Amino acid sequence: MKKLAFVTALLGVVLGTTSARADLEAVSKAMGAPDSLQISGSGQFFSVGQAFRPGLPWPKQNMPRYTRHNDYAAAASSVDYVLTRGDMLGGGAIPLVGEVRTTGGVSGEQGWAVIYPVGSAVQAPATLRQHDLWISPHGIVRAALADKAALRDGAFEISRPGKFRARATLNAENLVERVESWIDNPVLGDMPVVTFYRDYKDHGGVKFPGRILQTAAGLPAFDLVVGEVKPNPGPVAVPAGLGPAVADVTVDKVSDGVWFIHGASHHSVAVEMRDHIVLFETPLGDGRTNAAIKAAKEAIPNKPIRYATTTHHHFDHSGGLRAAAAEGATLIVHETARDYFEQVYANPRTLNPDALSRSGKQAKIETVGDMRVLTDGNRVLEIHTLKNNQHADGFLIGYLPQEKILITSDAFSPRAPITGRSANLSPVTRNLWDNITRLGLQVETVLPIHGRRANVQELRFEAGAQ
Repeated sequence: MKKLAFVTALLGVVLGTTSARADLEAVSKAMGAPDSLQISGSGQFFSVGQAFRPGLPWPKQNMPRYTRHNDYAAAASSVDYVLTRGDMLGGGAIPLVGEVRTTGGVSGEQGWAVIYPVGSAVQAPATLRQHDLWISPHGIVRAALADKAALRDGAFEISRPGKFRARATLNAENLVERVESWIDNPVLGDMPVVTFYRDYKDHGGVKFPGRILQTAAGLPAFDLVVGEVKPNPGPVAVPAGLGPAVADVTVDKVSDGVWFIHGASHHSVAVEMRDHIVLFETPLGDGRTNAAIKAAKEAIPNKPIRYATTTHHHFDHSGGLRAAAAEGATLIVHETARDYFEQVYANPRTLNPDALSRSGKQAKIETVGDMRVLTDGNRVLEIHTLKNNQHADGFLIGYLPQEKILITSDAFSPRAPITGRSANLSPVTRNLWDNITRLGLQVETVLPIHGRRANVQELRFEAGAQ
């Protein structure tokens, strides 16, 4: 009897799996099953993580052109879009006047991005790009079939451990109408994303929605009106020479007790005090910030990192704060951001527990109002708030008065040498200069969080100052 019961149960499992797969194959047949797909359209893009003030909606950008190419067979995808400013307040690397074109993609575990007019491909994290590929209507069905996922009550799930998981819901016609997903985010933890697929149309036997709407962390993130769909356009073109993403940094001694920790897109500055280190800027996430922490401790041995600060709350600049907290550092943020960080640091982090989650520690947070001074009785580091800057509310800069060094982020990001007055003056850079003048800072050297070390004359040119 026991043997018969076991065989019956096993048969039920096999039949159930076969039935679920058959149901998913019916979904695939209803939607069409292209190996690749290219879509284009226009709409709105919202810069996730770049709100003007913590807790506000993500800044809205206009998206006059958008093209996505998904190659499901090769687990590859590319995207090419143009943005112009919608909301004037907040970040997102969008000029206040004019447009910016961005392309990027993923192939397996390799991600890349290209921002024009520079035009060269750089390594970029793959997880978000993989998420976008596999939550697409045909992508999630294909992934579920490969995973032998079960279809129950018109819904099915996929999971990519350490990265994201997703649940798709079907409509009465067996078409994917909604995907709820959760993706690892260095600030928000398990960030919820909800994507709605509406107004399906037939394109040569392939059904695809005419409208895609998406929210991230409960706020609008993407709105696309689809204009053209091309089934099976072929493989995605992958830039040559891309290797795996790395977090290596280079350390330059700027003056006694001050090190510029730079490399790739975001930088940090280590300031040596009598018995500790201050780490100024904790970018991107655990990987990048832990590399900066390691470099700081090698440059300044036998001293702990007591304080870590960020210029502002945008995710690419604050994503490593938790890594610094795991190291034992007290976090210094603007007073407008404290409640926000305390709230989001309580979010679940089940997809990819970070260093702070694994440490069992609680982040210790202190604040800056208009100004705060860190000193050991000899070296002085001033932290000032920029007034009336459009990029972020609670935007901080660092200033070392004895060394005459300014530490700043997105308001000034020099790459090529600046030898004359800029033709297109940025109001964000002009505002930085106005604040330097208001505060009476005697700057000679600028250490930017993006770009290269510069002299103050270059900043003066870029700000259009006399």
